Amino acid sequence: MKRGSAISVGFSVGISMSILFGVIFCKVLKSYAGIGVGICFGIALGVLTFVIFRAYRKKE
Repeated sequence: MKRGSAISVGFSVGISMSILFGVIFCKVLKSYAGIGVGICFGIALGVLTFVIFRAYRKKE
């Protein structure tokens, strides 16, 4: 897998998880603080996905 595709996969996972976690935590916490929590979790999962795909690419 090329580096550009790993970055794009990590970026898209990060954005989609930010939106998903933001909506979920806004409903659970019943406040707008859920948006910040969602963004933090989305960034963490995006970086984690990038690292995993980069390690997978080095293995091949």
